[in-house]
Amino acid sequence: MSTQTSARGNGASAPTLGAYLHEPPLVRVQHASPQDLIRASGSPSGLQCWLAGTGTPAVLDGRMGPATIIRAGDDLIMVDAGNGCAYQLLKLGMHVHELTHIFITHHHLDHNVDLGFLLIAPWIHGTARKPPLVVGPPGTAEYLNRIFAAHDYDVRSRLPHGYDPGALAVSVLEVEDGLVLDFGRWTVEAVEVDHHPVDQAFGYAFQSGLRKLVVSGDTRRCPRLIEAAKDADVLVHEVLFPGWGIPEYHTSVHEVGGIAAAANVDRLVLTHLIPGHLPDSDWTKIVRSDFRGDLVVGRDLLEVCNLGQ
Repeated sequence: MSTQTSARGNGASAPTLGAYLHEPPLVRVQHASPQDLIRASGSPSGLQCWLAGTGTPAVLDGRMGPATIIRAGDDLIMVDAGNGCAYQLLKLGMHVHELTHIFITHHHLDHNVDLGFLLIAPWIHGTARKPPLVVGPPGTAEYLNRIFAAHDYDVRSRLPHGYDPGALAVSVLEVEDGLVLDFGRWTVEAVEVDHHPVDQAFGYAFQSGLRKLVVSGDTRRCPRLIEAAKDADVLVHEVLFPGWGIPEYHTSVHEVGGIAAAANVDRLVLTHLIPGHLPDSDWTKIVRSDFRGDLVVGRDLLEVCNLGQ
């Protein structure tokens, strides 16, 4: 029986909303370093990837907020936490409490809005195990502390039912360009991209054995990303159609094929589509002028690869 159920109804009362605003928050994150990582033993496991959400801040039917799911061995990884990502995970046959790692590319609303929900909801439901490691740009730890502060009333109001706030002690690892994290059966490199004026936005290059999968995050054309994606099996890249959005810090559909070709990737997957309502053919006929490899116009809940060792 979960703690939530067994401890309910003990007669204790929760704090008033007004009172909690004057209290320091109960939950603070823990800073982690690459030396803290527990490296799993075993051979490389390959990489499997799904698009949980392919949207943007625009509210569209069929495109939830940006989120990419990667499975590497026993680890379940989410890159970005766009709106609805926990429910999308469930539709893919997985559950939020299975997450072992959450990577944030940058701190725009559409990429981090559900981060707090991913961490707190399993704790409320009684299914939480060890919280996932959160990896992101400098400032991610303080950002997450502010999320916990915003939800401190929720945390305090559950204490009379036996909840342990210590179980929300999330570890956060902040990255810099070129940092490689080794998780034993897979590694990931942080790749600083150009999403100016956003400070320190990152893509991530995941590798397991000879297999490599790269997620661009939001960026304009960026030589550093092309370098990191060299000879990758899969490049999951954002894209913008002329006349929409803010082209100064996104990658045009007229450029993304050339980026994939320059990196010599096998498969290019378009995501974070700006706008999200155009037919696939509008994207492919332009990208095909520069890229002859496998091309996928992303949609929510699509499995984009299952790469063996």
